[in-house]
Amino acid sequence: MMTVAELAQQSGVGTTTVMRLMKTLGYENYSDFKHDLFNISIMRNSSSYRGIKQSISAAIQSPSSSIVDTLWMETTHTIENIITPKNIQQIEKAVEMMIGASTIHFLGLRSSRMAADYLESTIGRFYPKTRQLSKEPDFLMDRVLRLDTDSVLVVFSVWPCTKATIDAADVANQRGIPVILITNTMLNPIARYAQVVIDTNSVNSSCGNMATMFVTEALIAEMGRQTAPESTHTLEMLESQLDELDVFIRERAL
Repeated sequence: MMTVAELAQQSGVGTTTVMRLMKTLGYENYSDFKHDLFNISIMRNSSSYRGIKQSISAAIQSPSSSIVDTLWMETTHTIENIITPKNIQQIEKAVEMMIGASTIHFLGLRSSRMAADYLESTIGRFYPKTRQLSKEPDFLMDRVLRLDTDSVLVVFSVWPCTKATIDAADVANQRGIPVILITNTMLNPIARYAQVVIDTNSVNSSCGNMATMFVTEALIAEMGRQTAPESTHTLEMLESQLDELDVFIRERAL
């Protein structure tokens, strides 16, 4: 994702040194080099079902008694990668932007839809300014084109990204609507359109949606904290009203 100047600065060399390296490696320009590097590191090794295949492969190779242990170790390692100072700061910033917006719009397609649905439905219980864009993908662009400019778009997009999600984020950004991205790699094309990026760094993990759901729970907790005590009061009122309507069975006669 770096430019030539950024790579040179991070490497402690001049930009001419970077370009000489490109020539030595047989590339006419830096863009071609980045394209090949991206293809080797991500494209050839990732697919929509890579995580599921990894999980099944690990289960086949491990004795049944150690499957849970293997998954636990992988999950622990993945979660540790998420808890970075940058992600903590980005989560706090994301919630501040969400609270400051007239409406929070959520988007996640295919494997990312579950997290988008869960975050919107949970926050919606104590914060009513939420809208879900994931339910009718055929009309997604129609809705993005009609979003209020003082709203915010929260996008869930794990690699490999769907074209519709990328296009929606691009259009929202062009219209001046802030974009918050939750992804599993900074190589996600939507990162260039986002004001906030929460990267689980789990593109090569076999934990499936575990990393994304961890971030989702963190956003819910931070949203509740920043809107307290109103959030707590709203939930208590909802609980009381649901009890009055006998929505839940708390005791059952034997």
